[in-house]
Amino acid sequence: MADAQNAPRVVVIGGGFGGLEVCRRLARANKRGEIELTLVDKENFFQFNPLLPEVATGAVETRHIVYPLRSFCIPRKIRFFRNKVRAVDPERRVLSLHNDLTIPYDKLVIAAGSTTNFFGIPGAEQHSFVFKTLMDAIRLRAQVVEMWELADQASDPNVRRGLLTFVVVGGGITGVEVCSQLTTMFRTTMKHLYPNVPQNLVTVVLIEAAETILPGIRDSHTQVALGHLRNLGVNLHLSRKVIEVGETAVRLDDGSVIPAHTLVWTTGVRGTQLAHPWPWPTGRGGRLVVDRSGKVADGVWAIGDIAEALDADGRLVPQVAQGAIQEGRLVAENLLAELSGRPPRTMKYIDMGYFVGLGKHSTVASVMGIPVAGWLAWYLWALIYLFKVVGLRKQIEVATDMVKGLFVEHDTSQVHERRRILRERDLEPDLSGRVDQR
Repeated sequence: MADAQNAPRVVVIGGGFGGLEVCRRLARANKRGEIELTLVDKENFFQFNPLLPEVATGAVETRHIVYPLRSFCIPRKIRFFRNKVRAVDPERRVLSLHNDLTIPYDKLVIAAGSTTNFFGIPGAEQHSFVFKTLMDAIRLRAQVVEMWELADQASDPNVRRGLLTFVVVGGGITGVEVCSQLTTMFRTTMKHLYPNVPQNLVTVVLIEAAETILPGIRDSHTQVALGHLRNLGVNLHLSRKVIEVGETAVRLDDGSVIPAHTLVWTTGVRGTQLAHPWPWPTGRGGRLVVDRSGKVADGVWAIGDIAEALDADGRLVPQVAQGAIQEGRLVAENLLAELSGRPPRTMKYIDMGYFVGLGKHSTVASVMGIPVAGWLAWYLWALIYLFKVVGLRKQIEVATDMVKGLFVEHDTSQVHERRRILRERDLEPDLSGRVDQR
């Protein structure tokens, strides 16, 4: 490995689960400053995505699931740029950033994540609420509260029904958790705060193109989740596809139309694209093609949602946090091996299990192949997620929120400027009729 004077310049794009794992491993091996390590991310914080449904419903405070990237980088002697990569020049080995900045690199790790894929469905991108970032969760919470506020003032039952119909597209873990959290919030907090809103007009709809929900988990847990959603009153549309999304309605492939002001899109991702195309081959969903050591090209690796990675057995590594972390661990080791002249290792993905939150203190889980459900699964979910949250302060804050959730209602305050959060059509909707004050 080179001495400090000729330290190779290693740049990591993306401060998510995978990017932080690479930085953590490289910094640990860089005690004598033999690597010049730089992290670039368009945000200045890491966000703990698994708790976004709780943020969207006010069960967990917004800032409690984020951790400043500078607080992560400074103790590890990592240079941080809060900026967005526009292009990569592999010939000159230079990254082009916004504000006409450039960063040279010798080794590059791309952990740029993914964006939402709307599959070209008319109106989906324009009229849907996506659910990938902290701001997405904030917007959804503002929208949900706004719909209840408007429904409280409307008198026409049909207007109220459209305002109070919430459609979630995608029956994966995120879609199921959003449905569960919303319904739990409606049955408890909103029912108490909006006594004039008829509960029979409130509808949560889950649309899934496959025959069932939650692909990849145990069949018994799928049945538990289906039963739980039905008990909560979620209207399930299985084997159905959305073919058009309008401002106030959703059209399905069977010809049915669901009047709704709020549609949450939780299905489909594609690799993050730059202002200029990636200079290397991409595969399904615009993801960079990597070999089984995580390599894209000479001196370049990709991990997480941006990478189409296969493990040693030829299986596609799933686009989940544990996949990104394991890829990050492998790529950090292979990068150090390359600097030391050692051969690389290949990816061997280990499925650690899953957690699916089903509303207030109910969960189904598999931990190292052991199935768990109910309150015990919820306790394990809370414990493991607290351990994975970055930073002791954040762990304490999230733990406090979880304990408070046992005794207090969700936070429904709209503390953000409405015109920045809500869509134009929801700022001045037609409530059609006098205000019912009875």
